[in-house]
Amino acid sequence: MKNKILSNLVLKIISLIAAFLFWLVIINLTDPITSMTFYDIPVQILNENVITSANQVYEIEDGDKVDVTVKGKRSFVERLTEGDFTATADLSQLSKVNAVSIDVKLNKTSKSNVELDCGNAVLKVKLEKRVTRKFKVEVQYQGELSENYVLGEMVARPNIVEVSCGESKFKQIDHVGVMVILNGESEDFENEYSPILYDEEGEALDSANVTFSNNRIRVSTEVLATKLVPVHVETEGTPAAGYRLVQTDYKPEKIRVSGSAEALDKEISIRIPINIAGAKKNVEKEIALSEYLPPDLTIVDDVDTVSVRCEIEKNGRRTFAVTATDIAVRNLPPNYTMEFEDTYTIFPVTLLGEEEKLTDISLPDLGAYVDLSGLGAGTHLLDVHFSLPASVKLKNKIKIKVILKSQEPGGSNTAEPAETPAATPKPTGGALE
Repeated sequence: MKNKILSNLVLKIISLIAAFLFWLVIINLTDPITSMTFYDIPVQILNENVITSANQVYEIEDGDKVDVTVKGKRSFVERLTEGDFTATADLSQLSKVNAVSIDVKLNKTSKSNVELDCGNAVLKVKLEKRVTRKFKVEVQYQGELSENYVLGEMVARPNIVEVSCGESKFKQIDHVGVMVILNGESEDFENEYSPILYDEEGEALDSANVTFSNNRIRVSTEVLATKLVPVHVETEGTPAAGYRLVQTDYKPEKIRVSGSAEALDKEISIRIPINIAGAKKNVEKEIALSEYLPPDLTIVDDVDTVSVRCEIEKNGRRTFAVTATDIAVRNLPPNYTMEFEDTYTIFPVTLLGEEEKLTDISLPDLGAYVDLSGLGAGTHLLDVHFSLPASVKLKNKIKIKVILKSQEPGGSNTAEPAETPAATPKPTGGALE
């Protein structure tokens, strides 16, 4: 009986061991050991004060990210993500070659053994002396305001910040600024912005390992309405005896100004006097607009002067402004078209004679024309002829370029047909008076 019990006990033990081994085989077959690599785990820096307390700054040369390989049960490993790891580098353990080992830890626990391997990764840094200097904050902007509004004063508070960084980066800094973003505003506004380092080319610099005395800069931005106002030039006095004012030309005739709503609500015009007393020749001046602008307004346009020209002529003389449209065409050859090259040029034509007769003359009375007799295809510089009233003389001759084009098949200088000017077009210009 005893032998039978012992025999059964041995069999039971053997069966239990076999079952356990079989279970292990099944487990390993269904949940085997596997490896997986996770890339670009960010490395956190510990004990930076070790560097800063020595009045130094550091710049990471290599090792700001690390790859880690995990070995463990597939059921566990395959559920991991990059966020389940913490990688650190302790700058208090920095070696003489400015390197420190990277330590990677798994933030999750496993019932089975898990191995981590980051391949002896190290963080390498470059140490530099810390430099500190104060900079004025320059306010810049991007975007646009609402239509008919312009920027007024932009005030940064604080307007001076202290910057601390390594020597190499410090040499790149040209100025410190803040960027105000405009988005169709039509009234004053305030906002906070981060300071930005800029090089001399106006490019933004990386602010890593840079310390600002103020990490936020408040900017108050003034938004001003604008208004288009007329400019009037008024002559004072009379020309010398025997002379007369023909006309007064000036530019600009309107300018855009900005100011407070109260100032813009008023009736605004800019009146500029110019003295022509005793003048015997043209009076030409550049006059500063600011001298005649109300003190509560500012010019918006990129202009600060008005250009004035007062044309003065001696009595017994009269000048007309003649253009190509005022010149008739005579004797146009058959199968030819003609066009003026100087279509928009203004030709001053001065007449001399008795004052009474000159006063009665209009531009059509000049009878301006060009004669195309005997001309072929090409560009020709021709005299402009006039049919003037008796006792009126032409002081100056003018020439104009014409282009003749043949319409005959195979002819030289052929071109698409153009409208042939009428023999006697009605002049459209005017006198300079």
